[in-house]
Amino acid sequence: MAKLLLHIGGHKTGTSFLQGTFYRNRRLLARHGVHYPAIGPNDAHHALASVWLETSDIPASFFPPGGPPALWDRLIDEYAGREGVVVLSAENFCRAQPQSVDMADLAHRTAAFEEVRVVYTMRRQTELVQSLWSQIAKNRNAPTLRAYVARAIDDHMGGGLWIDHNDVYDHILTGFAPEQVVLLDYAQMRRAPGGVAGTFLRLVDCDLDPATFDPLPRSLSNISPEPLSIYIASLIREGAPPPSDLIATVQAALRRDPPRPTTLLTRTEDERLRAIFRPLNAQLVDRVQPAQPGFTFEEADPPEDMIYRDDLLPQDWAAIAAAFYRPGPPDLRGWIGLRLDKVRHKWLRSG
Repeated sequence: MAKLLLHIGGHKTGTSFLQGTFYRNRRLLARHGVHYPAIGPNDAHHALASVWLETSDIPASFFPPGGPPALWDRLIDEYAGREGVVVLSAENFCRAQPQSVDMADLAHRTAAFEEVRVVYTMRRQTELVQSLWSQIAKNRNAPTLRAYVARAIDDHMGGGLWIDHNDVYDHILTGFAPEQVVLLDYAQMRRAPGGVAGTFLRLVDCDLDPATFDPLPRSLSNISPEPLSIYIASLIREGAPPPSDLIATVQAALRRDPPRPTTLLTRTEDERLRAIFRPLNAQLVDRVQPAQPGFTFEEADPPEDMIYRDDLLPQDWAAIAAAFYRPGPPDLRGWIGLRLDKVRHKWLRSG
């Protein structure tokens, strides 16, 4: 009988990279006893969560007769009896709203496997909140940033996700035993031998070297844009996702020499997120010690040269205006000036 490793995220922790890499190298993995099913409609397994979640981006025609439950039945029939480890990966399994996965039902559906482990990766909330907002801004009209961060601080929610990792852990435990849950620290995982892919290969006892994989193109890894640049670009492109060339233009205008890291948080927001979630993260580390002894989660202070949202100066806006200025009709130059002035005032109100 096969064992199952169910990777449920969290979001913005290298999930797209892992899914794309394992899908791209699934035949090589299978020869080493690691099975990464190709169920479609993409290289992950989000469709499996359609039993519990509304997935409007997946047409009903994708599923076999019987709908999402039949997709599970087909997967179990094809893979549960194999030798080795089956890896399923989809971060929508850890969603909180508007619907969440019934973990008890999920445990029941996966009971045919010899062993089931649920893997969840934690990320520092100061990084997580801004990455989640940036992901929204890349794909659709983004919510007001200040209100988004305030909800993360007050309600521990962001984009329909739990920001407090304790809440995710509690939800998993409604269906699985603590001994079945594996927590990972995103910061430590990135530095580990082989990075994200190497970490998961070790989890399934596979001795493959990630360096032998067909590499995933960077464009498919869903890497978050530079934070301040996508924030300002989204203000300029109000009402629609900013195109990549707009983000790149803003980023070039804001570039410092030497380069400095940026965040779309203000100093106060950053401090509040750290003050709230550091103790909660430490609490979770203590909770999991009996089942996962030795697990640690790294906290870190912000870099001393970090540029915050409230650090933007008039000369930064002048640099952005200069980057967009092109000789042309006076009415066009006037429109550019009016638009950037409106954006600057919106930024001042949000800061």
